[in-house]
Amino acid sequence: MFERFLFPLLLVALAYAELADLEDECWGNETCSMSLRQLRGEATSSLELEDWELAEDVDVEENNATGGPYTFYVYRAKNDHNYEDTNVNMANLAGVMWYLHSEVVGHCPRKFGITRILRYKITMMPTPELLHSKKDFAPLCHFDSGACTGPKPVLDDYQKYGYVVGCDRPSFNHAAYSQATWYSFPGACPSKTFQQKQGCGEAGGECKPGEAWSRTCTWRKQFAGEITLDQLTHNYHFEDRCKKGFKEYDIAADRGQGTNYWHTRMSKHVCDRRMSWAKRVFASKAGGPHLPEAPECPYGDPKR
Repeated sequence: MFERFLFPLLLVALAYAELADLEDECWGNETCSMSLRQLRGEATSSLELEDWELAEDVDVEENNATGGPYTFYVYRAKNDHNYEDTNVNMANLAGVMWYLHSEVVGHCPRKFGITRILRYKITMMPTPELLHSKKDFAPLCHFDSGACTGPKPVLDDYQKYGYVVGCDRPSFNHAAYSQATWYSFPGACPSKTFQQKQGCGEAGGECKPGEAWSRTCTWRKQFAGEITLDQLTHNYHFEDRCKKGFKEYDIAADRGQGTNYWHTRMSKHVCDRRMSWAKRVFASKAGGPHLPEAPECPYGDPKR
């Protein structure tokens, strides 16, 4: 009988010891360590932030079958304003976590007013010309205000391969998220800014409903839910804390304040657990089917 109660406690103790470097740096008398119910080994009725420390490592997901079409999730960090996500860059989960950890949560207020993560279901079909080059992606096109700003060869690739999806893997040295990848999704008139698109006759790669795959129909997207950063980190008082000088993540100290979620950005093991938690939050808040990962991106930081 005693083993029945001791075993859950042993599991908790082992997991907590493994991440002992993630000590609390919380607000006032609040705690961001394991809850009393968890220390007792009791079940909780809903997801709690502290669960992420005990989560399994990120799942190793299957890739899509070679040659396409490929179906996978991509993510985009946004503020509270709604605007079209076409002619933009989006990322896989590791990529958006890399972006948040490297460029967003170390600022007070958060950079660009980021408050949430949107998820899209992408179905992508490389053109025969691209597949003939033995690649599923072109190099990433950097979109700014709806226009592909380069590098110049990418715009030439659209003429060579069609308006295909591009990709790139960012520097591993900023945050240790395995397989972090960014994608570019060319819509209509990808060489023009949003303000210049009216009356532009240039094609793009986003498919219309029912349209057959072609050089101008290489990808489709479907909104697949969203979560807020508050839901992800349980840092529900961020704005008040920010006004008092506390940062959600202190880059110099490599620790969070008010939340332990962002502790330790250069540990692959801890970054994997952060991603595992993010998947659980998406499953809880947005649902949706399990999808395989996109094909591996051949461009960018080789450490990825």
